[in-house]
Amino acid sequence: MVRLVLTLLVVLFAASARAQSAYVAGTIGADVSRVSHTDANFISSSPNGSETLSGSVRVGTAVGSSWGVELEFVQSAHSHDQMTPLVSPLATNTSIASAPVITLPGFTFTSASNSVIPIRFVESDIRQSHSDFDASVWVRQAVGGSVDLVYLGGIAFSRQRTEITQNFPTILSVFAPLPPNSAFRSTTITYGTRPLAGVEARIRFTSHVRLIPGVRLQGIADGWLLRPYVGLGWFF
Repeated sequence: MVRLVLTLLVVLFAASARAQSAYVAGTIGADVSRVSHTDANFISSSPNGSETLSGSVRVGTAVGSSWGVELEFVQSAHSHDQMTPLVSPLATNTSIASAPVITLPGFTFTSASNSVIPIRFVESDIRQSHSDFDASVWVRQAVGGSVDLVYLGGIAFSRQRTEITQNFPTILSVFAPLPPNSAFRSTTITYGTRPLAGVEARIRFTSHVRLIPGVRLQGIADGWLLRPYVGLGWFF
């Protein structure tokens, strides 16, 4: 990874110095991710993806008359999900709606015989954020005097941070000691390298300023991420 980044930086600045065609840009967009997940009757739901805001800064340059290279850093906002396992040991035709409800700290169940008894044991609060360092090659196609279409492909070096807070019901402290506030917290950092592809337009406003709407698609662990965005670029 380090060699690739250094090589791209050398190409970037060498081409920029020769052709004077470098640019810098900033974008704001949305990260729409979908991942493999599980749905079952004993668990509320495992996260199947998220939709968050994201922002990026990038620098690039033309290397030939219609192609070039680009480096980009992207940071997403935090997503938020909750998971609540449910245990239902009994289930018959007895309507749970007609059964008396008994509520204890951390537990909810019915007192009716032979009825469904959903018991909530642990609540998991999941917060995730995603950042990428992207290296890509692009090809430009002119479609008018002030508009270019750009097709790009490359590699996304990803870092995902996952924070999980597990809240335990107070009644469980009878069986085992619990930490303050009855919560366990853990943080996991995951790194990955995935392909990316995209298309964008570069619309001329002035001799130096371009409006840049576009969309990029990249792989993530057990899924994919779609990033529509819009930004402004300064072309030297």
